[in-house]
Amino acid sequence: MNAAATALKRRTQAERREEAERAILDAATRIVAAKGLDELTLADAGEAAGYSRGLPSHYFGSKAELLSAIAEYIREWFFNGLRDGSSRRPGLGNLIAAVEFYFDACTSDPVMWRTLHTLRAGALHKPSLAVTVARLNRDSARAIEVDIRAGMQNGEIRRDIDAAAYSVLTLAAAHGAISQWLVDPDHIDLPALRAAFIATLRCNLSPSEK
Repeated sequence: MNAAATALKRRTQAERREEAERAILDAATRIVAAKGLDELTLADAGEAAGYSRGLPSHYFGSKAELLSAIAEYIREWFFNGLRDGSSRRPGLGNLIAAVEFYFDACTSDPVMWRTLHTLRAGALHKPSLAVTVARLNRDSARAIEVDIRAGMQNGEIRRDIDAAAYSVLTLAAAHGAISQWLVDPDHIDLPALRAAFIATLRCNLSPSEK
């Protein structure tokens, strides 16, 4: 086999592995969204993805590593969604767009959103999962902080707040609001919740008029 053919075979093998890993992550995400962390098994993820029951163990090693991979998979999805929906300069407008994406993803990608919140809760008792979830939290808060600091510089956001602390509070409030809706969707009006959250954010961040 010549060098070109060998390289093509290697690329094809890599592509096949990437495709299989993604399919397993998709399947595992659906299982977690529907049944929770405890009901997920490597074998079930492989079978649900259309592969052998042993393939997830070969690729991911253990359930703990699969859960961490799911968290990283959702992290990638989340920030890709933020980038795709962001056409503004950093500042208040970009922050509002991120919040809108956060709330809108509840209905546009409910499986990913249920899995994300399930992983957040599970991270309290699973150290290996906590590492990835903590990084997602830090990165999310940091993105909010960037917009707050930019808004402070361009006059859209008042300058007397602690940008780092407020970014964590904003993220926590969004998490809490969505968690309540996920648990009780029949009694919480999501569009109204979204509108109230954004109105409150604007009110709290906008400079006071004198």
